[in-house]
Amino acid sequence: MAKKIASTLLLDLSALPEGFHRRRVARDGVGFEAFIWRGGAGPVLLVNGATHGDEYEGPTLLQQWVQRWKPRRLRGTVVFIPVLNEVAFFAGARCRPDDGANLARSFPGDRRGSPTQRLAKLFDDQLLAQCTHYADFHSAGVANELKPWVGYVTNLPKAVDRDQARMAACFDSFWSWSGPYLPGRTLSAAADRRIPAIYTECRGAGDVAAADLAALDAGLRRMLVVLGLVAGKMPRLRAQVTRITRSVRETHLQVHHQAPHDGLFISRVRLNQKVRRGAPIGEVLTLAGQSTVIPAEHAGKVVVVRLQRSVRKGDALAVLAPI
Repeated sequence: MAKKIASTLLLDLSALPEGFHRRRVARDGVGFEAFIWRGGAGPVLLVNGATHGDEYEGPTLLQQWVQRWKPRRLRGTVVFIPVLNEVAFFAGARCRPDDGANLARSFPGDRRGSPTQRLAKLFDDQLLAQCTHYADFHSAGVANELKPWVGYVTNLPKAVDRDQARMAACFDSFWSWSGPYLPGRTLSAAADRRIPAIYTECRGAGDVAAADLAALDAGLRRMLVVLGLVAGKMPRLRAQVTRITRSVRETHLQVHHQAPHDGLFISRVRLNQKVRRGAPIGEVLTLAGQSTVIPAEHAGKVVVVRLQRSVRKGDALAVLAPI
């Protein structure tokens, strides 16, 4: 069942006059900057970057749009939050250093909880609840490199799934990988509200690849047209490699090929490489010199590989997808 909008809104989008607005949304010691383009009646699209603090593609693209985008005729409302997780962003870390919690596993949040839980609650109640469509721009961060993809939560009502597939298709430079509901994510919160939502994953590797930035930019422009927010010709889109799975585990990246102990990771695979089940993807050496070889859990193509050599027990070292 869809959740209701909070009775007390810190930022009521419907009350804003037409035009461009910048607002800070803050409560309970957490907050973020929101940039709003308010047009006439129509959809409300919410887009954010830096759900994880070490993912820079979303913040870079959205700040570029904030500086340059001046739509002449906007049929609806567009909201950008370039950096959602500010404390993690300034720490250059995936998670906030004060509580160590993963914002992408903390939704719908709790006003009485940790800072990360309070941030999730603020975003969910105050912004997500007011939108009709949502996109979360992620990447592999500083520790990993990945083959860029776009995806969404499956098995929602047909109208929601249809909109999500149309939104994902706009990012036709990426392959498409979607799967079932996984609790705690921004997209899970959107699914709870029956809001069509997608996420993108860019290369990461601690940087912003020009190709990824161009792909995100083109996809966002197409999505504005597809959703009817701006006028334009319906884009001609390239066919995507598409994988829709019934397995919750398959798209849960952090549970694949986990380090068996702390140590030094030496990879034996590269991105896009096809790997047989049981083939070594790498080894983890303890600081005392003992080695553990990590076999491939199943056959597939390497879509995520860890670049950071230092690992803790439980860190994901690689992800293989059956594509």
